[in-house]
Amino acid sequence: MKPLKYLPTILLSISLCTFPAAHAEDVVVIIDGKSIDSDTFNNYAAMRSQQVQHSGALSNEQRNLLLQEYINSELLYNAAINKGIDQLPAVKAEIEFQTRALVINAGLKNHLDSTLTEALLMAAYNDKFGGSSNEYHLRHILVKHETEANNILAALKRGEDFKKLAGTISIDPSSSDGGSLGWMGNDLMPAEFAPIVAALKPGEYASTPVKSSFGWHIIQLDEQRAITPPPFETVANNLAASIQSNVVKAYLDSLRNKAQIEIK
Repeated sequence: MKPLKYLPTILLSISLCTFPAAHAEDVVVIIDGKSIDSDTFNNYAAMRSQQVQHSGALSNEQRNLLLQEYINSELLYNAAINKGIDQLPAVKAEIEFQTRALVINAGLKNHLDSTLTEALLMAAYNDKFGGSSNEYHLRHILVKHETEANNILAALKRGEDFKKLAGTISIDPSSSDGGSLGWMGNDLMPAEFAPIVAALKPGEYASTPVKSSFGWHIIQLDEQRAITPPPFETVANNLAASIQSNVVKAYLDSLRNKAQIEIK
């Protein structure tokens, strides 16, 4: 199974970096006798492009600017090494920290690339969006006491208009719109509403009041429609980010379980 192409990249930002010269034939520049080949420079250019979120091919002007930047970084690096800056305790500590962070990030990415496959992401998509689901356009009338709610039900049974009653009696701000709560799925409506709404047909109101932490509700279902799941491509990144955090946690738990840790 190929690695997940939607996996967010984990990278450490580096503004000035050098690469060891490889044994390639096409030399781009020679700096104080050190040959920099195209592979080394292309790696540098790719990293810098990623840092500034540049996509597409580099123009000749951009490539030349990056080459000048690379030359500057190499000169600054060599000058610092010659002065022994890399041996200063604070600098050595920072180098170790940055190296550890880079290796950790690369290790995590390697684990995620092999674990977060497209098949796993598709399974998560089906779990979240694969089942049949509806959303409902609801109205309600909210009052403080059950007795009031029962009186409203009696008025509705006598033929009084739901919207008008909501506008004059309901203590909810939705009273200004005839008690309309708009469209919502089961995940958005109060938990107490779900079983009542499921039993209603469009145009019907609940025959019993429903109690919530806000008071007593009389619920009416205006309309119902099936929810069309979003295309896989539009939610893939969000699903990947969610799964990624779980996979990283599981990975850390497994490493901890295998390790011998003694805190003193």
